[in-house]
Amino acid sequence: MDRIILGNGVVGLSSAFGLLRRMPANDRIVVVGKASRPGSATLAAAAMLNSFAEIEAGGLEHEIDLFRFELSHLATRMWPEFELSLIAAAGSRLPHACSKCSGCAGGGCFSSGTYVVNNTATDDLDDLNFDAILKALDDFNEQHALIAPGDIPGYKPQQRYRATRALLIHNEGWFNPRIMVEKMEAALVNSGRVDFVDASVDRLVHENGMIRGALLDNGTLLEGDQFLLATGATATDVVERSELDLGMQRVFYGIGTSLEIRSADAPLTNVIRTPNRGLACGLYTAPYFQTPELPNDHVLVGASNFVAPTIHFHGRLTSVETLMSGAIRQINSDFYRADLIRVNVGARPTSQDTYPMLGPTQVANLFVATGTKRDGFHMAPLISDVMSAMMCGEAVDERLAWFRPDRKVIRIMSREEAVKKAVRHQISAAYQHGFEPATTRMPEQLEQQLRSVVEKLHDQVGAEDWGIPPEMLDMYRYGHAKV
Repeated sequence: MDRIILGNGVVGLSSAFGLLRRMPANDRIVVVGKASRPGSATLAAAAMLNSFAEIEAGGLEHEIDLFRFELSHLATRMWPEFELSLIAAAGSRLPHACSKCSGCAGGGCFSSGTYVVNNTATDDLDDLNFDAILKALDDFNEQHALIAPGDIPGYKPQQRYRATRALLIHNEGWFNPRIMVEKMEAALVNSGRVDFVDASVDRLVHENGMIRGALLDNGTLLEGDQFLLATGATATDVVERSELDLGMQRVFYGIGTSLEIRSADAPLTNVIRTPNRGLACGLYTAPYFQTPELPNDHVLVGASNFVAPTIHFHGRLTSVETLMSGAIRQINSDFYRADLIRVNVGARPTSQDTYPMLGPTQVANLFVATGTKRDGFHMAPLISDVMSAMMCGEAVDERLAWFRPDRKVIRIMSREEAVKKAVRHQISAAYQHGFEPATTRMPEQLEQQLRSVVEKLHDQVGAEDWGIPPEMLDMYRYGHAKV
């Protein structure tokens, strides 16, 4: 059987690796994707393995949200074995940067220990989310410790932005995503059963209720027996060009910018980040390992976010400025002397309801894996296991049906909850971008104004008994999201 993986980001590569470990010995895999990976969310990521650090107040109250968190938590625990299996599979093809790698035990690009700081750079939404993280850590008996902010290695914020509280989550880690991609590719090539095609899929060719092949942008028709659509944020575009009615909701482009810097004066030993805030994952800095011979003085700073109906290949100046000033003010003031190495821009695949899209479709030989938002790298071991099991006809957790690509749009947030969350996050974002209210009732007036605007939008789209996810407000406002 020829299995065609459309997409060479982390979701496609990890799914291919899972298939290698499951499928019959005479099956082959073809991975399709531009080697340059334009607009890649994978290469723009910090590749943080953060489950608890991403928790928001009220974020685990519904069973679907709780299940998504359980999958995230499981993925974190799966990474050590997954990493070692990649190293073993790559064999002599292991990238040079991994030559002294000992897996997640450290000594390379993969390590653990995330510091979460509760600082004064924005409003009290940070306090609520920090409290939610602490509660979840206690509820799930996850190893952590409250620490004095001044004890965090490499943490030297400007005084007005210093943290009032901080914690260490011992088992949440990070790695260099570029090195990990090289390692995944090496593991696949070394098997002798995987071919790579440097092209992108234009459309799927179908007949008699089956996919016959993928028409590539170079004019080639790549035929196969089974297909996995894992092209990230472009998945909807491919389906529409294919004139396939799969009942899939739209996948949008979650545009994120990150910065790679070199800071010889202020190297970083661990991830230092804030809680989620202002419609994004907050501010973070992560070590960015290069090779064993070079000083470990590169840092990745991230990340901005805005959801768009089309791809953006270049970072906005406001995103770059916010990240640079945030890193200097909130993490380490010595970063002002750092060198700017690279500006990364990636399009995170963000479904209309913001939940992942994983599983089979109405077309028997077509599967979809996208909608992972900013969690694709973190979820790679689990996606590898789940998608390969589905494609090999094995049983999986029945709750994964919640995330089928042809599901109805999930609407579990009430209108009032959505309005309240949208207002809180927009105000949080305003403070992050320098909002300084006058000594009047301006904060209350701003809240009332924002609430009125968000409620009016709900009225316009007929959202009476359901709420719009805050990051999707503009997509509904301008008619890109279907009701």
